[in-house]
Amino acid sequence: MKNKIIVLLAAVVVINHSCKKGSQGERSLLPNVTGNAHELVVVLPKALHNDSIGHCYSNILTEDVPYLPQREPRFDMIMIPPEAFTDIFKSHRNIIFNDVVKGAKEAKMSLKRDVWAAPQTILYISGPSYQSIQELLLKERNNIVNIFEQAERDRVIQNAITYEEKPIRETLEKKYGVSMYFPKGYRLNFDHDTIAWISYETPLTSQGVILYTFPYTERNTFTVDYLLKKRNEFVKTIGGPTKGSYMTTSSFIVPQLTDMMYKNRYYGVMRGLWDVYKHPMGGPFISHITVDEERQRVIVAEAYVYAPSKEKRNYLRQVEALLYTMEIIKK
Repeated sequence: MKNKIIVLLAAVVVINHSCKKGSQGERSLLPNVTGNAHELVVVLPKALHNDSIGHCYSNILTEDVPYLPQREPRFDMIMIPPEAFTDIFKSHRNIIFNDVVKGAKEAKMSLKRDVWAAPQTILYISGPSYQSIQELLLKERNNIVNIFEQAERDRVIQNAITYEEKPIRETLEKKYGVSMYFPKGYRLNFDHDTIAWISYETPLTSQGVILYTFPYTERNTFTVDYLLKKRNEFVKTIGGPTKGSYMTTSSFIVPQLTDMMYKNRYYGVMRGLWDVYKHPMGGPFISHITVDEERQRVIVAEAYVYAPSKEKRNYLRQVEALLYTMEIIKK
């Protein structure tokens, strides 16, 4: 009887360790996905790889990420013919299939999650011809990019929730009325009255979030000039490695401000480059700016990266994903 109990307990342990998180955060018995972050497999007949539809995929998926110090593609695209899609690719994190269907009236897209692995995102695109598929690609290019960028973002968010550094969220909720998730390894460097600085440091890189708030009194709040003025006022409190140095905004390029709706809330999204005054440091940043109507204040959550001599796309997207966990706590 004792041996049976031991066997049953061992089986439970195996089952629990086999349960993986799926794309929507639910439990899954599927194996983990393979492939690097922001890697995407496109399944297309080899004869079309250098044809117009192949070039169309390349233009959409490998265009430069904006506001990085060096050129980096949105995705690392792997294009393979259907006969090469063997078991080794079935567990890949991101896949696009293309299929010509006889008798189809128009091209269409179908999205599936966790088919062979988890958390997996697969997009099926079909139509009466490859020309119709290409036309749909051009029409839905932003939507296609958003699908896979969100899939990568969700993986980071799920990891932050699963392996949370809970004291950081509790401090932000209590002091700033803002909730955000940070995974293990992040630390709260300081939290003053209106600004908090959280970062994950390694000997070669720094990934950080700067959270700050100020009264919502200006009608021109959502302009580049006003937001940059406020940014420089706040990040000046983050000192650099040498005496008298501090973070500021690079004047090399003018930051870009765009609009975004997320979870029924309006955000201004500002992208640019940061510098350190009196010290040779810098990198990219992304700010999410929104208004807390209840408290009549502006909340800015900013992600930044310092990774000299390294590609920065994945580092920035990892910390940027944490901004999407931000929620304002009601009074």
